[in-house]
Amino acid sequence: ASCVFNSGEVESLEHLFFQCPFTHNIWMAVLAMCNVLRPISQWMDEVQWMLDHARGHKFPALVRKLAFATSIYHIWLERNRRCFKNQFMPVQEIIDRIKYDVAWKMGLGRKTQRCQWHHSLCVNW
Repeated sequence: ASCVFNSGEVESLEHLFFQCPFTHNIWMAVLAMCNVLRPISQWMDEVQWMLDHARGHKFPALVRKLAFATSIYHIWLERNRRCFKNQFMPVQEIIDRIKYDVAWKMGLGRKTQRCQWHHSLCVNW
């Protein structure tokens, strides 16, 4: 099966998350909103990075976990929307939906201490 995001590659887990240019752009934008600037790696390296950098219950770790899970969810939804409904959503709209969901869940969370780091994360979302 070919990539539904028209990259010309064969669809695989590695390709879908986040080697495909379409999903790569989404993940780069999400990482930037998490104040993380680093190159994107292969799927298992991304998972390992998340395991290493999203441990615990501190606010930045919670945001990273939410952002990762929400990104995977919305990319999978878009993949299925394209495969089964022949409907296409642009990258920015998917990023906006991820942003909305993460911000909404952060708003439901417990009160966090006020500091510059938390403020910059909240402004991003």
